[in-house]
Amino acid sequence: MLMALIALQDALGGQYGTLSRPKLRLLLKLTHSSLTISELAERLNISSPGVTQMIDKLQAEGIVARHSPVGDQRTVCVTLTETGRQVLHIAEAAFLTRVQSLLKPLSPEEQENLLTLLKKITDPTMSYGKKMTLS
Repeated sequence: MLMALIALQDALGGQYGTLSRPKLRLLLKLTHSSLTISELAERLNISSPGVTQMIDKLQAEGIVARHSPVGDQRTVCVTLTETGRQVLHIAEAAFLTRVQSLLKPLSPEEQENLLTLLKKITDPTMSYGKKMTLS
């Protein structure tokens, strides 16, 4: 099973257009609203310095922008720029193309079963503390 999961991860790749997987995850968190560095760190489950480093690089590329909310100059929020939205759109299209090519050998029923199983194992309400079984 481990080999199959590794092969799947390799097939999906680590790049999405010009974005790495961690940067893609960060940008996806910004699609609907601005977030602070600490909110991003919490939602991505990585350190604030790690998020800051990614934000610095993305800001230098014009993909995100920092701003302070009106009336609170101490807080810094991060927002996706129009360029960032375009980069994210390209990354999503590249990912979907890759997934479609992986799913091509499967029948529609097999694709639906796979989607159901993926939703089940990625459900955030699922208890991950349970012992893993392969039977």
